[in-house]
Amino acid sequence: MLMTIEGDENMLRYVLLGFLANNSLTGYDIKQAMLQSTSNFIKANLGSIYPTLERLEKEGLIASISARNGKKAYVINEAGMDAFIEWLSEPIEFMKSLEDILAKVYFYGNLPKEKAVELLEELINNINKRIQSLISLEAEIKETEGFYEASTINFGLEHLKFMVQWFERLLREVKLR
Repeated sequence: MLMTIEGDENMLRYVLLGFLANNSLTGYDIKQAMLQSTSNFIKANLGSIYPTLERLEKEGLIASISARNGKKAYVINEAGMDAFIEWLSEPIEFMKSLEDILAKVYFYGNLPKEKAVELLEELINNINKRIQSLISLEAEIKETEGFYEASTINFGLEHLKFMVQWFERLLREVKLR
């Protein structure tokens, strides 16, 4: 399961801001950082990274500087950090793709611990509500639909149960830090 974010410019904007939150980087550096860190769930090519960096600069969220090797590097400014933290602080819409969820969680280290805990607890709560609604739907579907239709509901339930277990373990670990 890998999301290529070339088509999702909004997500790419925040992922780039996230990588710039701690370091000044060139577009190539960002691509390499993604390959080494987020490539199991999200990636982008240079053909989408550079135009997005240019747009972020025009919007006043980042600035370009000259790197040691003479190439153009980018740094996040206060407005960019504010926009990034605002996006990061929004509750996760768990019905979005898993890649969208993991892209946000990956950068939670930029939030105060209490905010990360709050967001994870809210996510777990929302997933549990969806599980309850699917349990009701599953009972109804079994009576009116066929085996295959019911099996897709079961898949959804099992997937959501796994997500709850994974996020509960993450939450426990975050609380211990």
